[in-house]
Parts: sequence; C-alpha cells; structure tokens
Amino acid sequence: MSTRRAAGLLALWAFATGCEPPAPAAGPPVSAGSLSVYEAELFYQKIGVGEPVVVIHGGPGLDHSYLRPWFGPLAETNQVVFYDQRGLGASNAVLDAASISMERYLTDIDRIRERVAERERFTLLAHSWGAIPALLYALERPERLNALILVSPVEPGSRFREQTDGNQLARRDSVDLAAIDSIRNTPAFEQRDAEALSQIFFHVFRGTFADAGVADSLLRIALHERTARQGQRVAAALMTPLQGLDFWDQLGDIDVPVLIAHGRQDPIPVEMVQALNEALPDSRLVTIDGAGHFPFIEKPVPLWAAIHGFLSGRRQDAP
Repeated sequence: MSTRRAAGLLALWAFATGCEPPAPAAGPPVSAGSLSVYEAELFYQKIGVGEPVVVIHGGPGLDHSYLRPWFGPLAETNQVVFYDQRGLGASNAVLDAASISMERYLTDIDRIRERVAERERFTLLAHSWGAIPALLYALERPERLNALILVSPVEPGSRFREQTDGNQLARRDSVDLAAIDSIRNTPAFEQRDAEALSQIFFHVFRGTFADAGVADSLLRIALHERTARQGQRVAAALMTPLQGLDFWDQLGDIDVPVLIAHGRQDPIPVEMVQALNEALPDSRLVTIDGAGHFPFIEKPVPLWAAIHGFLSGRRQDAP
C-alpha cells in the first residue's frame, strides 16, 4: 500500500468520537465489562436485548464511541454489542507485531461472539474500515455468521483508489485545509493532545458529509486519550504487514447474506459498492441519497429502515 493511499484511508478511518444526538426518554438496558484475549483487555458494552449484533468500528486507530450515540434504533430490536479494538479507547493491549495484527483482530471478534454475545452464530455490523476485518472473518468463519451488514465500507483492494482519493480531496474546502495545517504546526499536535487531534479530525471528516452544515450542527469530536495517544501507532502496526492487501477475487467465496448500506455522496464512490455487491454471492445494496460516509448521522431513517428490514427478513427465513 502506498504512503498516499495509507494516508487517504487513515483519514477516512480516523473519524472521532462524541456525537450528541437527542437522548431518548428511556433507553434499553446497558451493561459493560472487560474481556481478556491474548495480549489485550477488550472493553465491551452491551445495549438492549434480543439477537446480538456485534459492531466493528472504523479505523484502524479509533474506538467505538463515535458510533454509540446513533445506534439507539438498533438497540430497540436487538442486543447491540460494541467493543474497542485492542490498544484503543478503553481497551488495553501490548503494542507489538504479535498483538496488533489481523489475526488477533479476527480472534477478538470470535471471543466477543463466544463470551459476550454468547452465541454460536451472530450478525456482524461494520462501519468504514471495519468492513475489512468483517469480510475476512466471513471468509474464514462463515459458519459462525448469520449475516453481515456493511455501512459505508472501504474497498477490499485498490481498484477504486484514485477515484476515492480524488473525491476525498475535492470535498475539502479551503477553510478546513487551512485549519488542519494550522493545528499540525502546534506543540499540542506533536504531543498527540486529544483536543488538538479532535479538531484535526473534525475538519478532515466534515468533507465526508453530504451536507457540511449537518456536520457543523451535529458533529462533536472528543477523542479518547488512549486513542489520541496510540491510534497512529496501532494503525501503522496493523497496516504495515497488510500493504497491498486485495481480496476482491475471494469475495465470491463468502457464503453469508450481506447488506451494504452506502451514502450516495460518500467520497467512496457508488461504483465501488456496486462492484462489491456484484462480487458477493448473496448481497443487497441500499444507496441513501443525501448521505455521505456517516449515514447514521445524516439520514438515520432510511438507514435503519433498511437494516431492520434486512434483519427481519433473516429472522423470517430462519428455520
């Protein structure tokens, strides 16, 4: 993977935390805990009751909290299981090549399935870069999945690299670029200060919204201190061995029902998710107009309608 590509993906992956939608009057039950998996202590949070949906957050180099405020509609019908990937958020880990690897990431998913979701089979929902470990898990352990939901997935290769990078750059305005340059020249940024990095990510991801005004109104960024301090190291340790990763040609082997939900104004082009949908044997694509890379913020009603319909259909088809 080229340095330019890595930087472009990291920018898309590294969306930050702390969005604040209106809180419901009464919420579903919530519990949290910690799970030991090899060189890590994984933080997890369970919300709601029912069939579990395990959520893989974007990254690498993020934590789950940017998703949490927006997933109330799913917790009304399912148990939603969030977790922080190792070395990030509230999850501790040894930061070496053995610990920060895709092999460990897939093992973490399996342990969450077994010990937290407590199911033989479960559903995975992945956002952005989370689609990479989700698809690899589906390739390696399809017998453990009921279904896979990909929200604004990144590409499992490089066919649409130039188009994605060009879209991303074109969507950033001069105000955002000037702000990013200014913050990068501060001591706070050099020290990986959480507030400084949060400001960077706000300006980076503002351009991934279909309507920047929605980001201005709703996007609140407050990176976890560990994520700010270690996110770049985690991303580098994980991605360096995966340079050039491309598994487009293996997608036909995924024997799992898949829903792809994608904002039509996402910098990741619609042509990419159309190709992904065609490559997967049992897949459905829903494109959401007026949404960018975070449809659960910009257009939650059509997104959750698609997801609920998909999950309901799976329940009806179950023996």
